[in-house]
Amino acid sequence: MDGYDCVRCLFCAVGSEQTVVRQVRERGWGSALFAQRVRPVMRDHRWVDTLAPLLPGYVFVYSRWGEACYDDLLRLDHVLRVLRYESGEDCLAGQDLAFAEWIWRMEGRIGRLKAVQAGDRIRIVDGVFSQLQGTILRMDRRRRTVHVALDTHGAIRQIWLAYEIVEKLDG
Repeated sequence: MDGYDCVRCLFCAVGSEQTVVRQVRERGWGSALFAQRVRPVMRDHRWVDTLAPLLPGYVFVYSRWGEACYDDLLRLDHVLRVLRYESGEDCLAGQDLAFAEWIWRMEGRIGRLKAVQAGDRIRIVDGVFSQLQGTILRMDRRRRTVHVALDTHGAIRQIWLAYEIVEKLDG
């Protein structure tokens, strides 16, 4: 993320994430990406890893001051809103910024995480979420995904991810 002064999060029409990324890049407003997760899909009687949006409808924009402003981003096709804090600030901060930096380091491609069972308190021991804790809300064994409520006060509180095994917290 070197060279970027501000990271914003756009909420756009689900399925149009790649179009929004392309528009930001074409206008020279910095870099943009949307996080994708590895999702196993059964094809020809075997599991094949495919990519699916990690946060459907969300695009992160990494820009320098003056490249893009709130109003510019809001006018892009398919953008519904630019996320803002109650203070009115639209540049990400705190855990939200840390999450956006992790997405940047992973180049938007999130691999498999490890999980246990619904209701368990867990610590994620793999990937970008490796320091986060949460509770497993649901599991879809057929799709081999897990829905986790993260212990965070940031914008991202629940997430679906591919799973294997995580470390169960005591107590």
